[in-house]
Amino acid sequence: MSKLLPIPRKQRTRKHVIADQSINHVERYVFEAGFTVERVRYDYGYDQVIFTYDGAGFIEPDWIPIQVKAMERPRENASGTHIRFDITIEDYNLWTSERLPVFLIVFDAIRKRAYWLYVQQYFQRNPTRRPRLHAAFVRVTIPKTQRVNRKWVEFARRCKENISIQDPEEIDHG
Repeated sequence: MSKLLPIPRKQRTRKHVIADQSINHVERYVFEAGFTVERVRYDYGYDQVIFTYDGAGFIEPDWIPIQVKAMERPRENASGTHIRFDITIEDYNLWTSERLPVFLIVFDAIRKRAYWLYVQQYFQRNPTRRPRLHAAFVRVTIPKTQRVNRKWVEFARRCKENISIQDPEEIDHG
């Protein structure tokens, strides 16, 4: 039998476990689509970056940045049709300033499901959703129909391709 180590010491918590599960959940669908995903070592707004490839297996230009938030049980709206999530102003400012499409993914650890939000499109389509002056957070609502799956991976790729053909001075995420 091994010797017991003294307490206190580092401990793997449920929060650590569901964070790893959320990253793995996204990775599975990306790999199934034939693409690759890199975990970001230093998280300053992004957890993963997806790289896409054409039908012959050649890498395509640009990438898709992703932020994944794992929750034991995400908050839902009153009707249960949407996930509610608060984004920090720092993340909002970074993500809405990006040229490439940024996806926020909220992972439901109990149901083992994840939901996506195309951040720039969400705010561009409805400017009233933008944060108020001096706000610390801005709330988003993610339709539960927007599940992370292989169809989402293909959608994210099309969004990236759409941005890549636009004039960099006049990006339309709508």
